[in-house]
Parts: sequence; structure tokens; C-alpha cells
Amino acid sequence: MSEHARRWLAAAAFALLGASIAHAESGTWIAWGGETTFHLDPDALARAGLRVESVRSAQREIDGARGRRYETLAFGALDASPLEIRHEGRAIRSIGGGALRHAGGFVLAGGGVAIDLRSFALRARAGARSAIDVVGADGTVWFTADHAHYGFDDASERVFSMREMNLRVADALAARIGRADLAGLPIGGLEFHSHVFADRRAGTIEDVCSAPWPAPPATHADLELVAGDFSGFADDVYVKRCAGCTATSTNGTLVVNPDASLRNAGTTAIAWYGKFGGAHPPYGYDQHPFLVWNLYRLDADGGVRQIGVSGVKHAFYTVNHACACGGGHVLYPTCEDVYSSFNNDASTALGPRSEIVPHAALWGRCGSVYDADCDGEEDADGGARDLFEFRMNVAESDLLPPLADDARYFIEYAYVVRDDDTLENSIGHREVAFAKSGADWAVRLAGDAPDFALGPVVDRWIAPGIAADRANVELASELGRARVAVQATPLADGRWRYRYAVMNLDYAHAEIDPAHAAPPDLRVVAAHGFDRFRVPLAAGVDIAALAFADADGDAANDWNVRVADGALVWTAPPAANTLDWGTLYTFTFVASAAPARGDVGLDAVATASEPALRYAVGALVPGTEARASHRDQGSR
Repeated sequence: MSEHARRWLAAAAFALLGASIAHAESGTWIAWGGETTFHLDPDALARAGLRVESVRSAQREIDGARGRRYETLAFGALDASPLEIRHEGRAIRSIGGGALRHAGGFVLAGGGVAIDLRSFALRARAGARSAIDVVGADGTVWFTADHAHYGFDDASERVFSMREMNLRVADALAARIGRADLAGLPIGGLEFHSHVFADRRAGTIEDVCSAPWPAPPATHADLELVAGDFSGFADDVYVKRCAGCTATSTNGTLVVNPDASLRNAGTTAIAWYGKFGGAHPPYGYDQHPFLVWNLYRLDADGGVRQIGVSGVKHAFYTVNHACACGGGHVLYPTCEDVYSSFNNDASTALGPRSEIVPHAALWGRCGSVYDADCDGEEDADGGARDLFEFRMNVAESDLLPPLADDARYFIEYAYVVRDDDTLENSIGHREVAFAKSGADWAVRLAGDAPDFALGPVVDRWIAPGIAADRANVELASELGRARVAVQATPLADGRWRYRYAVMNLDYAHAEIDPAHAAPPDLRVVAAHGFDRFRVPLAAGVDIAALAFADADGDAANDWNVRVADGALVWTAPPAANTLDWGTLYTFTFVASAAPARGDVGLDAVATASEPALRYAVGALVPGTEARASHRDQGSR
């Protein structure tokens, strides 16, 4: 088609649309042209036995590399191929009829078969509110994309996009390559940006959606995790890749991550501005929430151990689903948001937990992995350097016998949100099951009706409260919160096995650079948690079978234990392996005394300018009404 013809069709579409939706209160917008980008995970392609054999008319190409970066292919969409966007006001309700067609495309090949995506099209998936099918020129659905961030790209509202979608293997592709087990699994990500006409005379987002900002202590934010069923695809969890995995390996490293959905359950707005997003209310900079996730194993003998720790996902956009609001950078009350597994695997959005002051939900941008020189500009090479850094890495041995025998596994994910004091509903967990076939690992939600529960996994191990043989109690302080859970089990010889699990929820005794003491130029020198744990012992109590377990499996940095001043004392190595926020350590021993009420002690790490802090937590200890030698907090 000539350039003149394309311009004529675009003008006709504008005229027709302008006449039919003059006030845009509800109806259909038309999207056309623009660009569609595939982000193909090279590890997922290799798992499927596929490769990109040829590319036609790409506007951008970035070669992928296993374990390092996604393969990126971008193609122009044809102007004369409209896709309907159904809406009410600014809120997107569904994708309607039509298709975005493309002249370019690519061919996947492997195992003697070829998947031809030249002249592909994007169209709505039947029966799904906002999922997209990727269709070949012959009409075959090869991929499905879901969990989209959708909305307008600029203030003029002339570009509509659907971004950060999971790109899933469709049934036809799984059948063609003879891998039915891959049907529905993500193989990368998808996004498109298209032209659209939308009349703003129906009112701006400020007219339709408004809420006061949090004003502690009067009002607080309240973000609640939900078991999402977004766009017809439920939230799930995935093995993204594995380094060193073979059919006989036991020491490979898996990357595991989830989809995540949430709701603003409060009455105030929540700021959701991406890093380096400039000055915005109510704080005057780019405040946003942070997402982390963990993996735990509940062993057959009753113990609990953390076996996976992610980095931090920096949130940057909220779709404002299930409410009257459009997408943007403010999550309004009752509105929902979603992050896809692909989104949560983005190297440009991940960083270390050590840069966050969790109880305040503040990020130390200055000196971070995104702004090493503290000039306020995002570094060109900022973020993760490969597809394993800042991900949740899980040791293959933790998922195999004998450790896996009769064990149960739980994934936990949590949002850290400024001015949100309701921590319990910002953390959720689900049971999962792992399986290995050949060199491939898979994970699924466990059970016929997969569960979703609010609260940390330590609450699944021991319910909050104190009983005769178990306890789960919380340490609450101005610097954050932690849980101490204990299980006391009688043994056949009259002794008792004690298992303590200390979960640092969001506690950090942070050290801040005085020269960069406030956002947006905040520099977090350190944000450590605890480095000492004490269990008092009554006189005459014998101790045996001492053990410690952390989340990294490195015996060289395990905490040391000794008996001192009538107590068992575990201590972290100097300046190493502290119990920082979002992690759980376990302390185990056998004692000759039954459990009784008593205080255990937690010491928080000293900073360069402040001494260590001591806390006492009422729980269960061996003996009769034993008491620790310290109360409340103070310095060593």
C-alpha cells in the first residue's frame, strides 16, 4: 500500500471515530499502526528446542544470550489494520474485534519443524477480557499474551499500549513441537504501542478518580495482595531458567518467580512513580512500592527452611483494573494492579534489597546499582548484569531427594509500601510443587484447588500465638517488625527438640550517609537486621544437636554458637550474613528441659554512628519460667 493510501485510511479512521465517540464516555476506541515487540527468553526457547531462524523487516533486533539477556524483535504494525479497545470513560474494559497486522515477522525452527510468524497479527483472545492472541498468516494461534499493563503512553493520549505481557506457548505451538507439557508456559514477553484517538472532554483522571494522600497518623495506605485471575489467566509461578541442569545434575541453579496481583484496600491513594520519574506528589519525588519473593521448604520432620531469596522489583506503573480509573502512576482505592512473570524478570527493574529501608519503604537511589555516581541520572548499564542477578536463585539439591522427600514447598511474595502499616495483607503465600524431567524443571501451584493465604509462610508453619509446645510472636518496633516462632517436640528419651525460626519481616537498623540523608538523593550505606540470637537456659539444662540454617546454603558464613551467661548465643560472622529483611533463619537444638514461657533475645546490627540494639521477645524456652538477662532495647 502506498504512503498516500495509508494516510487517507488513517484520516478516514480519525473522522469516523471522532464522529462516533465525541464525548468518549463509553464505547470503542480504534488502535492502529505503531510497533509490536517480542522479548524472547533464550533459555525458554532452548528448553522448547527452538531458535529464531530468520527475521523479516524488523525495526529493531537485539540478539539474545542464554542466562544473559532476552532476544528482542520489533516490527511495525500496518495502519490499515485496526484493533478495537472497549472502554468506559478512561477505564479499559476489554479488547474487542479487529486485529493489528504486520508485514514483518520471524520464523522459529527446531526439531525438524518451522513456526512461521511472518505477517503475524494481534487480536483479542476469545473469552478473555484483555488477553491477546498472536496469530500466523494462516490463522493459527501460536502464542497468547496476558497480564498486561495497558493504557496511554503520553498526556496527549494518542498512543495506546499493552506492555509487560507474559508471552505464552499456545496449544498449537506445543503440539507442533511435540511438547504438550509446555502449553501455557511463558516463553518471553510481548508489548505493542499503537495510535489511537481518545477525546478527553469526558473528564481527566483527576475528575474521575481522586483520593487523599496518606497523612500519618490520621490516614495510612493499605495495599492488599490478591489471588489474581487477570484477563482470564490466573496468577502462577514459573521456573524461568536453570544453570548447570542436566538429566543427572544435582547442583544446578534455578531461577523461580511469580505473577503478582494486588488491590488498594485503603481509602488513600498510593504513589506508583517509576524510578527516575521526577518530582511528584505527595512526597516530591519518584516514590513507588517494592516487590520481593521467597521460597521455603517445610520438611517432613517438622522443620522449616528458607531456600530462595529474590532481589527487589521496583514498581513503576499501575493499570488500575476493576475500577473507573485509567492506568498511570497512582493506585486509587478499590483499584487493582498486576505484574506478570515476564515483568518480574526485567533486568532494568530489579536491584538488591540492601538499597531499601523497608519499614519506611525508601530507596537509596544515590550510589545504587542504577545511579552509581549519584548524579540523579539513570546509568546506561544500571540494573542486573545478567538473567540470574537479583533473581530468586534456588539450589537444585533443595528440590531433590533426600531433602525433598515428603517435604512441602511454599512461595511467598510481599509488597513494601510507604505509609502502609497493615503489613499482614501485603504478604501472601501459596503452596507449590516442583518436578524434574530430564534436564527440565517445572513448578506448579499445588493441590486441586490452589490455595492463597495472606501473611508470611512462618505463620503457616506455626500459627500466631503461644501454646504449651509452640509459639509465634511478633517483635514490633519503630525500625520494623520480625517474628520469632518456636516448635518444641518431645523425644522418646524424655528430651525435647527445639526449632526456632526468626523471620525478619521489614526490620532494618539503617545507616544513612549524612551528606545524602533524604530522597531523592538518599544514600543507604547499610540496611542490616539482626546479628545475634539468644535463648536462655535454666540451671542444669543439658544441650545437644545444635544446628543453624540460613537461606544461602554456604556453611562458611554460618552463625557461630556458644553457651554464655546462662544462654545459648548464636552470632553472625563479623560484618557478614546478618539476618536482613525478608529472610528467615532457623536455630535448632535438643534440651533436657520441657518448654516454659520465657524471653528470647534479638540484637540488631550496630551502625557507624549508633550502637547495637537489644530486643526481648516473649516466647518459649527450655526450663521453668526462664528469663533472658536483658529486657526491651539498649546497647551491648
